[in-house]
Amino acid sequence: MDFGEVRHTIRVGSRGSDLALIQTEHVLSLLRRSGIDESMKVQVIRTSGDRAPASNPAAGSFADAINDMVIDEQLDIGVHSMKDLPAILPSGLEIAVVPRRAGRHDCLVGPATLYRLPSGSTVGTSSPRRIAQTARVRPDLKIVGLRGNVTTRVSALSSGKTISAVLAVAGLERLDPKLPDGIGIYPLPLDHFVPAAGQGALAVVCRKGYIPEEVRRSASDRQTLGETGVERAVLRELDAGCSTPLGISAVSFGRGYTVHIQLLSPDGSREAKLTAGISSDGDVTGIISSFEKLRASRFGQ
Repeated sequence: MDFGEVRHTIRVGSRGSDLALIQTEHVLSLLRRSGIDESMKVQVIRTSGDRAPASNPAAGSFADAINDMVIDEQLDIGVHSMKDLPAILPSGLEIAVVPRRAGRHDCLVGPATLYRLPSGSTVGTSSPRRIAQTARVRPDLKIVGLRGNVTTRVSALSSGKTISAVLAVAGLERLDPKLPDGIGIYPLPLDHFVPAAGQGALAVVCRKGYIPEEVRRSASDRQTLGETGVERAVLRELDAGCSTPLGISAVSFGRGYTVHIQLLSPDGSREAKLTAGISSDGDVTGIISSFEKLRASRFGQ
């Protein structure tokens, strides 16, 4: 579509949390600076993940309703946290814009670092990956279920539900919530806490060809685009569900990427972890082959 010839209101789908709306406005500012001068109207959409907060969300459940409305032309674009997107998008859709990534790491929000918490301390998270990673390095801690948006999870530290929580650094950077007295933010090492594929990155999803190429190039960050492309390629090849404790992270270096893959048993007692380099073409075939052999030796599959 030529945005210069046809003026209309671009309908933008977003989840309704404070963080989601901040992220969406950031993306819309990039699109405006990149040449889109049409009016853009944000519509808050409840996804199936939002409607079922008590259970572990299915893969893509925090993006499904928005993507369905883009396919049906009820929306023109959807703004998502990259890690919420399914490994394979519905037919007819594409990731058109990927802005510069925020911090990819997880962190502990609490009174001390994870390694200095007293034995028996509570750590809040409902992510299967974070549960397994925490249990592996500190099996003496008590992990309590903790879901909801960033503000809700931070407020749990004041309510006494838990003294600490594992959260994504990116959400804290973007939302900058007020923390209770005596509570700090302690980044967790990539060695033991490989984040989810796409963590810290945002994505604009639209019907194929809807956003002009010059806008896509201007609004996207090349490094983030490459890294998340590799991460999502690995995720597709491993074909893991959202309940699988799996972390995937690709870090740019020179003309290639260092790829970290970490798979754990739900209780953290078993682990298959691989760090390997690939060239800039992003071909993950060799890494997947090596990791599958490692997984078979560690998990007997």
